[in-house]
Amino acid sequence: MDSALPLLLAAYTVIIAVVIAVIRFGGVAFRLPMQIGAFAFHRLGIFRKLPDAWHAPIPRTSGITCTLNCQACELAWLGCPIGMLQRYVIESRLPIYIYGVLVAFGVALGRAICGWLCPFGLIMDMLNKVSIHKFHPPEWMRFIKYGYLVGVVVLAFLTGMIFYCRYLCFGALLGVIPYWLTWQTVSATWLVYHVGLFSAYVAFGYLTHGRAWCRYFCPLGAILSILNPLSLVRRNFDWKWCTHCERCKAVCPMGLDPTKDDLKSKVDCIKCGRCVAECKSKSLSIGTVFSGQPQAEKRTIKAPDS
Repeated sequence: MDSALPLLLAAYTVIIAVVIAVIRFGGVAFRLPMQIGAFAFHRLGIFRKLPDAWHAPIPRTSGITCTLNCQACELAWLGCPIGMLQRYVIESRLPIYIYGVLVAFGVALGRAICGWLCPFGLIMDMLNKVSIHKFHPPEWMRFIKYGYLVGVVVLAFLTGMIFYCRYLCFGALLGVIPYWLTWQTVSATWLVYHVGLFSAYVAFGYLTHGRAWCRYFCPLGAILSILNPLSLVRRNFDWKWCTHCERCKAVCPMGLDPTKDDLKSKVDCIKCGRCVAECKSKSLSIGTVFSGQPQAEKRTIKAPDS
């Protein structure tokens, strides 16, 4: 780990710089390609399994991702911060490395990680395309993700196992299916349980507008939401040009009002840019603390005719 640390720090720095550059100069049109690229990046472990090597040992890197990514999946090659956090708790080790990576990414990108990089965010976006948007959960449900975060640590300490990943995680099915198909070390009962758990989360998301998992249940989203107000990536709003049509509010997958800068928006905005794409007055933009409003139109107020 010590010998790999400089290389890891350099890699993390490059990833952060690239994401900020794409958001700053590319804009929201590049979000879907980046999401697809990030999904493929998290599955690069497939190259360790080809050709004809499905039963080979699975080497792991020292790197972790700042997205939800089941590290039990045979195609994964990066550790999940939630899974590794539980392992550190079980082994009574202080997770300084995990904290450092999460703080660095959280301060640099905040919940833009959820909007631009997370594989499960992409799944939620695809689900939202067909969602019927009938159920509107009460606002207090946003606090469930913080309960999940506390439960990650407490349950690992009390049970001595990676309890959250095994019984509660939306992404655990990605780890279960490869083991069931290849090594067949997972029972049919265990497979059915995780299919049912995954289906329950999907069903809830189908009935609910937006990213239900990200909004209410993701413990990693809870960590990033705490750091989100410090993020270098910001959603900007120029109130002078707003027509109050509320189209931005209608399309927000996190159930926010993008024209407000309240605490809920500060912690839960994923900077996905859907509000920017929907805004006809161009009063919304996604940029950084250094760029102001890079996507907003340059406007001048025309003097009235005399």
